[in-house]
Amino acid sequence: MDSDLSSIPNYKVNVRTKNGTVFEIYYRDLVDHVLLLRKIISQPRLTEESPLLEAAIQDYCERMLLGSISKKEQQSKLPWQIEWIWHVHRLHPLHYAEDCTKRLSSGEIVDKKINRISSLDYCQTDAAPNNLHEHRSYTSTFVPSVDLTKAVIRQRDFLDKFQQHPLFSGDLGNVKQYYFKDLVQNYVSFITLADPKNSLIVPTFNIDLIWHTHMRYPRRYIHDTQILCDFVLNHDDSIEKNVLSAAYNQTTKRWKEAYKSNYGETIDRDHLRTNKF
Repeated sequence: MDSDLSSIPNYKVNVRTKNGTVFEIYYRDLVDHVLLLRKIISQPRLTEESPLLEAAIQDYCERMLLGSISKKEQQSKLPWQIEWIWHVHRLHPLHYAEDCTKRLSSGEIVDKKINRISSLDYCQTDAAPNNLHEHRSYTSTFVPSVDLTKAVIRQRDFLDKFQQHPLFSGDLGNVKQYYFKDLVQNYVSFITLADPKNSLIVPTFNIDLIWHTHMRYPRRYIHDTQILCDFVLNHDDSIEKNVLSAAYNQTTKRWKEAYKSNYGETIDRDHLRTNKF
C-alpha cells in the first residue's frame, strides 16, 4: 500500500492568482488527511451512532473546554478518535470559528499546528486506546453549534466515495507532483468562482478532497478564502440533495464560462494566465 511514511516527499504547490496573491499547500497536508480517512474507514463505529462515537464527541468537547488540543505536543498525542471529531468540526468553518471565539475562555481559534504522517496513532488498530475517556459520564459545558453526531454520520457518503479514489489504496510515496499540483489548481479555480451574493458552489470529489484538507488548518483557511473570495467561504454538508444538484449544475456552467473546459478537468495553463482569477 505505502512505502515508508518517513520517505513521503514534502513538496509544496504555489498557485499565483492574477492579482499577485499566492496560495500554497503542502503535499504532506493531504497525506495527513488521507491517513486519517483510511483509519476511519477501517473503524466504521466512528461513523455511526454508537457509544464509542458519543464518548469521542464528549471527550473532544472536554478537551476543547480545557484547552487540551491547542498545543503542538497535545496534538501529537491526540487519539485518532478525537482527531476525527475535531476534523469533522472544522469542516464547518464558520461554526467552528464562532464556537472557538465565543464559547472557549481563550476566545481564540484552536488551530492545527502539526501533521502526523509519521505518528503511530494512524497505524494502531485498537478501537479505544487508554487515553480515550470512553466510559466517563459527564456533559461538557462546551457545546458546539454543530450537531457533531449528525455531522459525522453525514461524512459516510464522502468516505464511501473516497474508497473508490486512487489515493485510498495507492502508495502515497509515489504520487507525482504534477498530479497534486493539478488537484490544488482546480481547487483554487473552484473557490474563486464563489460569489458573496451567491456563495453556494458544489465541488467535484477531487476538489472536495483538497477543500477538506485546506479546512483542517482553520486560520489559514479563513485568511486564504478572505483573499481569494473576499469573504470566508463556508462549507455546509447538510444542504438537501435537490438544492445541491441544482447548485452543482450552476457551478458546472460557471466553470465552463470562466475556464473554457469541462468541470473538474485540468484547465489549460495558457488560459489560466489570461483568466480573471
